Amino acid sequence: MTQRKFSVEPLYVQVRNLLAQRIADGIWPPGGMLPNEIELARELGVSSGTVRKALDTLESERLVVRRQGRGTSVVDQASGEVAARFSNIRDRSGARIISEAELIEQTAATANEVERQRLDLKADDPIVRTVRLRRYKGRPFMHEASVLAVGRFREMGEDEPGNYRISALAQRHGIHLGRAVEHVTVASPEAGIAKLLGVTPSTWLLKLDRIVHTSGDGPVEWRVGLCALDENVVYLAEMT
Repeated sequence: MTQRKFSVEPLYVQVRNLLAQRIADGIWPPGGMLPNEIELARELGVSSGTVRKALDTLESERLVVRRQGRGTSVVDQASGEVAARFSNIRDRSGARIISEAELIEQTAATANEVERQRLDLKADDPIVRTVRLRRYKGRPFMHEASVLAVGRFREMGEDEPGNYRISALAQRHGIHLGRAVEHVTVASPEAGIAKLLGVTPSTWLLKLDRIVHTSGDGPVEWRVGLCALDENVVYLAEMT
């Protein structure tokens, strides 16, 4: 492979970046198979060990999945369990739930001071604000207000983002989500939100303040959810 002169990046990082870019460019689509380690090493002019370490990094970032005897494939970020990986809302058995999202309001704007701070934006950067009501088995359990840094998505069309899922939207635009940071507190809802959730304004709700980052560590979405949970819909954080 062509190496940048005087590069301070380890070789496996350079290989990782090259492979990640190919995935982002759609050369290997979601669910598609990568060439094996020997083929990649031969093409790039590096050792199999370097390729293996680069693939290990991509797997830890959830960009690829490696299966013994079957090879390495690109993760489909829009698939059910992967798409819900940033959510700790579970059913009684502990399984992640796939909620129904009703789009209440969506507006395009430029980021205000708070949004610029949370999403590391500049004064004139465009954003889209979205308000949703989430239901599980017909019962509303979360009011969700999100801010999307649309300038970080490639050639976003006028009909986007709509009632998007961040994982599917990111995948469509060649963006790979790496991690999310969520702060958990409690708050009481405004009257309008309380009515949507079927609670009183004096009810204490779980407040989930979450920022989603790309694999390159750039924030792309800020979401604040107010949750009215019960014995069938719970917040579960796994610790290992």
